[in-house]
Amino acid sequence: MKNFIKLSIILLTIACEQEITTGLPESEPLVAFDAWLYHSATSQTIDIYTTNTYFDNSEPVGIGGATVVITNVDDPAESYSFLEGTNGEYTWTPLTATDTFATIGSTYSLVIDIAGTRYESLADLSPVPPVDSITWRFEEGNAFIDDSYFANFWSRDLEGKGDTYWIKSWKNGEFLNKPDEINIAYDAAFSEDGDADGLIFIQPIRELINPFEEDDNDEFVNPFELGDSIYVELNSISQDAFFFLQQVQIQTAREGGFGELFAVPLANIQSNILSNNPDEKVVGFFNISATSSLGKLFTEDDIRITE
Repeated sequence: MKNFIKLSIILLTIACEQEITTGLPESEPLVAFDAWLYHSATSQTIDIYTTNTYFDNSEPVGIGGATVVITNVDDPAESYSFLEGTNGEYTWTPLTATDTFATIGSTYSLVIDIAGTRYESLADLSPVPPVDSITWRFEEGNAFIDDSYFANFWSRDLEGKGDTYWIKSWKNGEFLNKPDEINIAYDAAFSEDGDADGLIFIQPIRELINPFEEDDNDEFVNPFELGDSIYVELNSISQDAFFFLQQVQIQTAREGGFGELFAVPLANIQSNILSNNPDEKVVGFFNISATSSLGKLFTEDDIRITE
């Protein structure tokens, strides 16, 4: 029995130290679109490039020579042409400081022509409620965490079922962009199930604007200290964009290890941009967001604020 245990340990050690090289087949590059735009009086950019293989960490190669136009479906006179820059970057620039991109409440078509291949998509530009305020919630320490302060944003979902949002946040100017920090809402809650229309955003969504981190000793780090700042941005998104971001989170927020045996298989996320070639698959997304925002500095006065 002892010899069997020793042999098992030796084999386990060898297995842990052995380098395994996977033989993945080479895949054909796909056309990719980053067409996430905003209702604002600032330049808007669409990136068009080809994808890399899974283990290729080099910068994607941009695609030049494309024609890119976005048009209001109900008012074709409202049209925006994007001019080519460098490495697959196409930009619309406002002519004046008040020349705002797109009109809230309208539907827009995206049409891109690349060497005779036509790509099309549609996106609604929906309104967005204001961010009314930001407060801090105090949580007394326990065996697992020290005394901590959690930021909350306060806003009310617009009347009318089916509004969808992406809530972004920045701590001390740093965008919280980890996969598990993607914060999306359907009406005032997490999903289309239930009745959260017209309500104040529920507590978990309000509090997902905080960074949730652990130190080198795997101990919870207090999200905010005095003097820290937070900036919250509430973006309206299409329902298609809501489900797209859900899939982005599922595909990227992966813990690895044994749990991957039961995880959703890795796959490209379905795009809302279609090619006139029915056999061609593309990746990326087209969305136009209206935005409201608010920033605040954490001061002594905020310590007395509770829910």
